This record gives sequence, structure tokens and C-alpha cells, in this order.
Amino acid sequence: MDEEGKLVRSLRSEVLELPPSCVEFCPAFPSYFLVGTYDLQRQTGEQEIADADADASSEDEAGRPAQLKQPQSRNGSIIAFRLCDGDITRIQTVPQPSALLDLRFNPHSGNGDICAAVSSTATLALFRLSPEEEQPLKHLNTMDIAGMSQGEIKPSAGQEILFLSFSWHPLRANVLALTTSTGNVHLVHLRLFDGNWALNPEPILTHTLETWCVAISPVLVASEPLNERQEACRSPFRVYSGGDDSMLRFKTCSWNEGAMVESVSGLASRGHDAGVTAILPLALQEDGNELVVTGSYDEHIRLFEVPSSGKPKSLAEHRLGGGVWRLKLIDLNTTANQSYIWRARMLASCMHAGVRVVELLKTMSGGYRFRVLGRFEEHQSMNYGSDFQPGWMEKLSVVSTSFYDKLLCLWEFEMV
Repeated sequence: MDEEGKLVRSLRSEVLELPPSCVEFCPAFPSYFLVGTYDLQRQTGEQEIADADADASSEDEAGRPAQLKQPQSRNGSIIAFRLCDGDITRIQTVPQPSALLDLRFNPHSGNGDICAAVSSTATLALFRLSPEEEQPLKHLNTMDIAGMSQGEIKPSAGQEILFLSFSWHPLRANVLALTTSTGNVHLVHLRLFDGNWALNPEPILTHTLETWCVAISPVLVASEPLNERQEACRSPFRVYSGGDDSMLRFKTCSWNEGAMVESVSGLASRGHDAGVTAILPLALQEDGNELVVTGSYDEHIRLFEVPSSGKPKSLAEHRLGGGVWRLKLIDLNTTANQSYIWRARMLASCMHAGVRVVELLKTMSGGYRFRVLGRFEEHQSMNYGSDFQPGWMEKLSVVSTSFYDKLLCLWEFEMV
């Protein structure tokens, strides 16, 4: 294997009707996956998602307010597919009134059939996947941020608010954090998936530009082990966010009688040379500090050591050849051997560079090293969405997408 990793070829591919922006397999039904699409109705030329979602108001060279932009018209869809024995079958297409920027299934046992999606009109929609039904994807509820905040959250004149990404809470199945094009991170409490929801209109974290990504991690405490229910009720959690201002921010929070109370804000990291676009907590510690992997527009993947309240410290980095838009953990092996103390492997969606399978090691000497194991480069435009089929044994089945050429590909990678 060369230093750039093994080059992989596709097994299947097809062209979609609309540009794909996100994709995820269903943990409850691993043969099924969803693709979200994003279509911007343009007067002139194409731009990337990030360009289309920049702030709508600005100033000219003399400092005068520029002419306000007209709101962009966007739509999209959710497409349900089945992957079985190497064949992909399209099951259902659900048109959406807004473009979708992120969709994710609930990771909790018993709720893995619930999928949420965030949109270009600042809505959060919930769906349930039921493969036994003739139309398996059913809409449950949609949250409108303006209505829920009772006017406390609204765009300025000539400005739009888009939801850019979100993350489920790792221990509380009905809590998530979402990010906005206006630089904010909000927590949402879904009391019932198809009932009333609660939104905290005060942002838990803020950036000066678009907030591209968010992740929630339980705070690892060296104490007696708790079961999942005890963890959800008692343990604090940490919210990480990354923005177009090149900042990695985080805040540690806790719950008090069912309500979120803020705890400690950390110092933001300036360890990126461009916008922070992906965050992956590893649930590992170094000297009591959490280890977190990030991706950036600057084409680098990085490992940070994050203290409880201080400034994150960069431990390792590696250039992947494209902007690292999304990261997903494949596996984590904490059993030491002759080659490493621990190993994490992850799938990276790298925009114009395609997809990478990346390995991160803590070596026997105590250092950290990234290495590219595999790469998929058949996409001819921005790779924003990739995922692998759950339940893999020795071989990953990966579905990856690219935006402007509307391409969806299936490929496999041997995990050794």
C-alpha cells in the first residue's frame, strides 16, 4: 500500500435527479440508507453549498451597506434506497420544500428508525423508516425555528437563516444540537418525536461566521461506572462546534432536574488555517483530557487534546488533499498490540478529493500518526456525503456521493 492509500473502484453507480448533500445508513435496518438532496434555483452559474449559504448582507469598499440579496430559492428531496447483495434499489423519493443540508438517524437503541433532517429554511424535520410499509419513509413532525422561538430568533433584513448541520446527544435520545448560517449553535429537546418540542433560543455557542459542524460528547469521568439511564440523567456533556471563522469552540454542560444548565466554556482553538467543517470526539482521554478529531477546509485532518476549560492542544495532523467536510468513526480498538496502543479508523468525505479511509494510531512510543488506508476518487465534483453499511465484518460497503455531477457510487474496502 502506498502512502496515499489503496485506490478503490466502484461496483455500482447512478446519477440522481438532484445534487446529493448527505447520506446515512439506518442502524435499525442496515440494508436501507437515505440520501438528502439540495437544489439551488440559480439565475447565474453554480457555486458550492458553502458559497450559496454565505451571509446575505455585506458592505461595499466604502463601508456602506451593500444592496440586500434576494432570498435564494431551494428545494430538495429524501431518497430511500435498499442495498442487498451488492445491488442498490431505489425504494421511495419524498420531495421536500427546502434543500437538505444534513440528515442523521438516531443512534440510540430502540430509536434507530428515527431520522432527522435540517434544511435551508431553518426547519428540522423528523421521519420514521418502516421497511414493511409500502411507503417506508413517513414524516412525523417539522420544527420551524422562528415559530418556536416566539420571535427571539429571526433573520435580519435581507438575511436568511439556514440550518447547516446537527448532532444527536450520545446519551439522551430526545436531545440534539444544530447549527445555523448566522453562526449559532442551539439545543433542541424533543419531548416526543411526534409531539411538542422545546428550543432554547439563546445559543449555547456562537461563531462570527457560519457554523458548519457540531458534535456532542459525554464528559468522561474516572469514577464508578454508570448504566445508560444514570449517565443520561447525571453526567455532564460537552458541545463542540466549528465555524467558517476557523475556530473550534466547546462548552461543558450538565442537566438539572431535566433542564440544561451551562457549566464551563472552553477556550477556542485557532489551530486551523481555514473553516472547521467536521468534528469527531473519540471517547478517549489523554492525561484526563478528551481526544477530538477535526476536519477543515484547509484539507487537513487533526487530532486535538481538549482540557476541561483550557485551550485545545494539537497532537497530530495530516493533509488529505481536499476539504474534510465530514468524518465518521468506523471502529476504535483500545487493545494494545505490538504496533499501537490504540487505533481509530474513520471515513472522511473530502470534497474535491473524493473519499478517504483514514487510520489514526497512538504508537508504542506514545506519539500519534494519521495514515490514509484507502481512497475513492471517481467523483468529479464535491463529495459532501459518504457512509458505510453497519454490521460489516472484514469488508466495508460504502456509499458515497458527489454534488454537481449528482453521482452516487457503491464501493468496497477490505479492512485488514
